[in-house]
Amino acid sequence: MAESLVDLPPNILSEILSRLPIKTLLACRSVCKTFLDITSSNPYFNSLHSSKTTLNLIIHFGGTHNPTRFVHLVVSGLETAFVFGEEVGFKPMFQIPNYPPRYFERYNMHAGKENNFVLVNSCNGLLYFAERNVCERSFVCNPVTNEYVTLLEFDEERNRRQLTMGLWFGCSPGGSQYKVLRIFSTLTGRPWEMGFKQEFWAQVHVVGSSSWRDIEDQPPSESLTWDTCFTLVNGTVYWLCRYSGQSKFILFFDFQEEKFGEILPPLEFGTGWPTNQHCMSIGVLGGCLSVTVNTESLDVWVLKKCDSEESWTKQFVIDSLIEGPLKPLQMLSDSHVLMIRRDLLLVCYDANEKTFQYIKFDGFVSVCRSVMLHPSFVPLKDALRVNSVMVQNMQ
Repeated sequence: MAESLVDLPPNILSEILSRLPIKTLLACRSVCKTFLDITSSNPYFNSLHSSKTTLNLIIHFGGTHNPTRFVHLVVSGLETAFVFGEEVGFKPMFQIPNYPPRYFERYNMHAGKENNFVLVNSCNGLLYFAERNVCERSFVCNPVTNEYVTLLEFDEERNRRQLTMGLWFGCSPGGSQYKVLRIFSTLTGRPWEMGFKQEFWAQVHVVGSSSWRDIEDQPPSESLTWDTCFTLVNGTVYWLCRYSGQSKFILFFDFQEEKFGEILPPLEFGTGWPTNQHCMSIGVLGGCLSVTVNTESLDVWVLKKCDSEESWTKQFVIDSLIEGPLKPLQMLSDSHVLMIRRDLLLVCYDANEKTFQYIKFDGFVSVCRSVMLHPSFVPLKDALRVNSVMVQNMQ
C-alpha cells in the first residue's frame, strides 16, 4: 500500500490529478517534482486532462490602448458563484513579457516602450497577444506552463505603405497547424489627391515558418478590424458586421481552406435586421456559433449543423431590461447561459427560473478582452512545433 500520493503508480496519480480544478492543479505543480513531472510532457496525463477539463473564463483588464500587464483567471466555479452566491475571485495567470522598445526611422519615433500587448483570442488552450501600434509584434503563450513564443514580424520595407487592420490566431481542425491571419490595407497616393486608392488584402503566417504568405481571397469587407466583434469556432473565425450601412451579416475565414465566406441571417430577421446591428453580439454556446439580439427581448440564436446543412435555431427568448449587446460565453448547464456586457458585468440567465444574476468586477475600470480557455498542459514547443520557447516567470 502506498504511504503517500507520490508513491502511487504514475497512471493512477495521473487519473487523480486530471480530475482537479485548474486552480488546484496549478498549485499542485509547485508541491513536488513528482507532481510537476506528471503534468509536464506526459501524453497520458494530457489526454486524461483534456477529456475532463472544463472551460475557464480568462479576462484581460484595461483598455485596448492601456491594457494591464496580467491576464486573470476567474478562479471560483461560475456555476456555484451564480447558484449559491459565492464571490468570484481572480488569479493572475500570465504576465505579459517585457519587450524592448524599438526606433522606427520612417516615423522618427520610439515605439513599444509601453508594451501594449492586448489579448486577441484563445485557441486550444493557447492565448494570442498582439500590439496595436507601429510595432505590430505578437506572441502566443500557454498560460498553464508560462511558456511563450514570439511570432514572425512583417517585412518592414515591404509594409511601408500598409496598415494592419487586425490579426487573429487559429488552427486547422485537429490542431495540426497553427496560423495567424493578418488583414491589412494598402494606400496608393494621398487621401487629398486625385487617384487615391485604398485596397484590402490578407496574409497568413504558419507558426514555425519563416515567412508571411499572401492569400488569393480578398477580405469581403473593409470593416474586418481589431474592433469588429468576432469569435472563433472549430478552426474558423467569424465576424459580426454590426456597423451601420453594412449589408452583410456574418463573415468568416476558414483557417484550413484559407478562404473567406459569408453566413446569412435567420430568415425570421426579414429585411429590417440591419437597423438592429448595434444591438447584436456574437459568441459560442455549446460549441456552436451564437448570436444575441437585444431589442424588445433578448433573443439567443444558435447556428446548428445537421449532416452538411447549417440552420439558425432560436434557443432562448428572454425578457431583458439590460441595455446594449450581450456576448454569449458559455452554457454553464442545460439551463444557465453565461454572457458578458462590455462594461464589466457578467450575466447569467436561468432559463428554468427565467431570472438573471449578475457579477461585477469590483476594483477594475474596464475589460480589454474576455475569452473562454480550455486549459492545456501540452508543452508549447510540441503544440506549435517550434524549436524553442521562452518561459515567463510572474513577478
